[in-house]
Amino acid sequence: MLQLVKSLEPIKYTPRVYLVAKTDRLSEQKAIQYEQSLESKGQYYIHRIPRAREVGQSWSTVPFSVLYAIVASVKIFLRTSPELILCNGPGSCIPICLLAYIPRFLGIKKIEIIYIESFARVQSLSLTGRLLYPFVDRFLVQWPQLSQTLDKAEYKGVLV
Repeated sequence: MLQLVKSLEPIKYTPRVYLVAKTDRLSEQKAIQYEQSLESKGQYYIHRIPRAREVGQSWSTVPFSVLYAIVASVKIFLRTSPELILCNGPGSCIPICLLAYIPRFLGIKKIEIIYIESFARVQSLSLTGRLLYPFVDRFLVQWPQLSQTLDKAEYKGVLV
């Protein structure tokens, strides 16, 4: 994801808000390093949210962890009021995308949602991709065979 963010004009896209899973310290550190390399080209914030589903988590407990992730994301969502959400593979993006759809559904504001499917998904979509496919504005895949089987999928080459 950071490779994609690096291709954006930092002054045009400010403030940048990074949402990382509470247990993902590496992504947080990389975002901080990248932002420090920009030498104050716009504002940025990093927020930690609970994962919607941990690896190996029992499926019977997933609804509760998703609900917890949504509740924890509401405050961040209201505070940041995003115009664009750029997300990839992890299920952590599902709560934010769900929240972004509410103002659109109510006719208040359209928040653009762009989902980039993981490079590792060659033949089929991830669970997150399957769940978000009907709702996102743009759905980018990194393998041409995925774009041939999905009407909405766009293949622009390898993005990372």
